[in-house]
Amino acid sequence: MSCRYSRVMSQPQLAGHPYQALAASIAKKIDSGELKPGEKLPSVRGLAKEQGVSPMTAQKALTQLADDGYAEVVAGLGYFITQPQPQSQDELDPIQAVHRQIDALQAAIADIAQRVERLEGRSD
Repeated sequence: MSCRYSRVMSQPQLAGHPYQALAASIAKKIDSGELKPGEKLPSVRGLAKEQGVSPMTAQKALTQLADDGYAEVVAGLGYFITQPQPQSQDELDPIQAVHRQIDALQAAIADIAQRVERLEGRSD
């Protein structure tokens, strides 16, 4: 995960770009419950003024929040905090996800080995 934060992480990662740091600070407020699903986020201009950043930085931060599932944009109305999506088991337990992937790979290898045996048996 390059310079982004995620609901899966216990602490948002602050990245080198100001918009990412701003998005991470808002995400942290959402994760802590300080900001609730359904609440309207400030406008681009309001956020820029409130945080002392350029409107472009504020816009990119809001877009990042929407891209990461923390907010959604409603045309003509602005950005609203979204209801957190339930996390998949793979997101909650990455070790189990790796084990499942290894099992799937082993099954695929066994299947290929059987196919090769059958093909080699045909050529005799």
